[in-house]
Amino acid sequence: MPTGQLAALATAISWSATSLFFGEAARRIGALRTNLLRLPIALFFLTMTLVATTRPLGDIDARAGTYLAASGIVGLVIGDLALFAAMRRLGVRLAMLVMALAPAFAALTGVVLLGEIPGALALLGMVITLGGVAWVVSEPRGEEARPVDLSRGVALAVVGAACQGTGLVLAKLGMGRTIEALPATWVRMSAATVVIWLLITVTGRATGLEIAGSLRRAWPFLLAGAFFGPFVGVWLSLVAARSGNVGVAATIMATTPVLVIPLVMAFEHYRPSTRALLGTAVTIAGVALLFTA
Repeated sequence: MPTGQLAALATAISWSATSLFFGEAARRIGALRTNLLRLPIALFFLTMTLVATTRPLGDIDARAGTYLAASGIVGLVIGDLALFAAMRRLGVRLAMLVMALAPAFAALTGVVLLGEIPGALALLGMVITLGGVAWVVSEPRGEEARPVDLSRGVALAVVGAACQGTGLVLAKLGMGRTIEALPATWVRMSAATVVIWLLITVTGRATGLEIAGSLRRAWPFLLAGAFFGPFVGVWLSLVAARSGNVGVAATIMATTPVLVIPLVMAFEHYRPSTRALLGTAVTIAGVALLFTA
């Protein structure tokens, strides 16, 4: 069985679900509070899971820990902050369109740092898959606001894509052949949680957050979003990266904007356009190729 591809697909499905939960949480308490609370909640889930294991942190030494911590900071802090800043300037659709470059950065970094060179079939599958995703995401929406800062927004989205792709490769370097995905995810999440809260505190943005009140207003959505996203989703993403080609894994994980379509159809009564359906079909065809690569 193609473990890496299956784990990557499960990651994309998990992230599709979490986008709905965090979207509702953000509507209730704001994007900043949602972003700050999701990491410590996920870290709690990871800690409880690790406590139940016989060797919680496995064989993580200083070298592995450094790579994994750097991966968390690059991917989960810098990458996510750049993405959210890009969304404010470009809107969600355009920002996610640029973020489709993340698998390309993962593949390129994987070639340089890991020596992983995708085969011809894998490259074809990556191109088809990302083409389908881009076609769906780039569909214009009449109600969407115009970008307020196009050049800076695109630059931030490119930074976010580069950080997310590179962060996945750094995580694979940290895991090597001996470290399992669960303890690696715990180290990544711990580093990201500490750094993002330090940044918020140092910049003075932690005052007036009303954490307790925010939890009361949105706790079901925060818990569900943190469970499916930075807990299960990020854990599975490392399983995918560890088990196969990191560029292929990142490409399958990038199908989240397509996989979320059935969920918004079910819960928000969204009717997909012909373009969205065709783009979904192209994406599925590309993923099918990646499963055979």
